[in-house]
Amino acid sequence: MTYRQWEIPEDGLSERQRDGLAYWRRLAGGGVPPFTEFDLLNLPPESLPTTHIADLTEDGAEFEFRFWGSGFRNHFGYDGTRMRFAELQPEEIRDPVRQATRRVIDERRPIAMMSEFQRGPRLDTQGFQRIVRMPLTGADGAARHVVSLVEFLQDYHESQRIIAAYEGTRF
Repeated sequence: MTYRQWEIPEDGLSERQRDGLAYWRRLAGGGVPPFTEFDLLNLPPESLPTTHIADLTEDGAEFEFRFWGSGFRNHFGYDGTRMRFAELQPEEIRDPVRQATRRVIDERRPIAMMSEFQRGPRLDTQGFQRIVRMPLTGADGAARHVVSLVEFLQDYHESQRIIAAYEGTRF
C-alpha cells in the first residue's frame, strides 16, 4: 500500500475548493477564523459529501473527526465520525494524514495538497485526491480544528499530470 502526498499551489485546486477557500478567507480577515463562525452550509453544496472536520484532542497529540462527509463511506468503506486518526484505515494513511493536519495547525494557514492512496478494503486500486485543509481556532484563539475539502479524482491521466507537476514538493 502506498500513500503519497504533495503540497500544490492553490490554482491546482478545483473551482469548488477555491470557493470554499475564499469563504474561509472572508471569515479570516487576515488571520485564522474561529470555529464558531465557520458554517458548513456556506461551502459549495457539492463539496459537503467529501468534507471533514478534525479537532485537535485535549492533550494536543492526536486528532478526532468531528464531521465526516457521507461520500467518504463510498471511497473508504467506513464512517469516520468520532474516529481518531490512530484508527484510520488502512493503517498506512494514519501518520501522513496526521502530519499534514498538524502542519496546518502549526503553520496556521491553508494548505492545498494532492495525494495518491489505496482506495480501501473493497477496491484494491489506487485513488487520487485534491485537498485543501484550512485551520480554525478555538475559544482561546489557538488553532484547534481543521476543515478539509476533498475531491476524489476519477481521471487517472489528470491525476498523473498533477503528480508529475508537483512531485518535488512531497512531504
